[in-house]
Amino acid sequence: MSIVEAAPIACTLTPGEHKNRMSWIAALNRDALRGHRRRDLVLELRYAPEARARVAEMVRNEQLCCGFLAFDLHEAEDEIRLTIAAPEAAREAADSLFEPFLAQASAPSCACASSVPPKVASKEPAGSKAAGVTAVTLSTGAVACGVCCVLPFALPAAVLASTGTLLAWLVSVHVWVTALAILAVLGAWGWIAWQSRRTRRKAATATLVMMVLSTTLMTVAVLWPLIEKPLIRMLRA
Repeated sequence: MSIVEAAPIACTLTPGEHKNRMSWIAALNRDALRGHRRRDLVLELRYAPEARARVAEMVRNEQLCCGFLAFDLHEAEDEIRLTIAAPEAAREAADSLFEPFLAQASAPSCACASSVPPKVASKEPAGSKAAGVTAVTLSTGAVACGVCCVLPFALPAAVLASTGTLLAWLVSVHVWVTALAILAVLGAWGWIAWQSRRTRRKAATATLVMMVLSTTLMTVAVLWPLIEKPLIRMLRA
């Protein structure tokens, strides 16, 4: 949809409405803004498809208070693209006209009357970090339970006497913790891949490092029966 109206370059909102409008746009950007590009008097914004109704509402609201701006909204299956064009007469004020549409914090102005530095963060898919932390935690636990099998051969008798019960319990749950670690790692990789494909965002480097670490630890836990016997022989020597 494309709407261009000949209107004065002036905001029609009251001061109170200014503040509420800017807060509303900032919340929309935090939740759904994927990216933007500025070309002279034209600003292109890309939103997640689930924000379709909110983007359309923003366009309707801004057309009422900023009639001199032209809005072109294109709805695709995987994203919403909004193009905002300022008139030639507003060239000197174009920066301050466009910047509020990129705001992620409230400011006391409407989108056509303030200047807030753009701040658009590229967020990794939701839940990716939590999945990585869970995978690392369970994989570490699985390895720790396996290590408890050989600790009796490395600890002094006095220490072993006070920790033997705990070590025996950890050894007994090794199989179960390893199984949970396998499920957690495979599930985390699947979740990250699915969310990245759905949102078209890459997981953060820190999350990927956690996943590589968790995969390595899980592999060690799975192979522990093959590692345990040589390790015990070495400790006994």
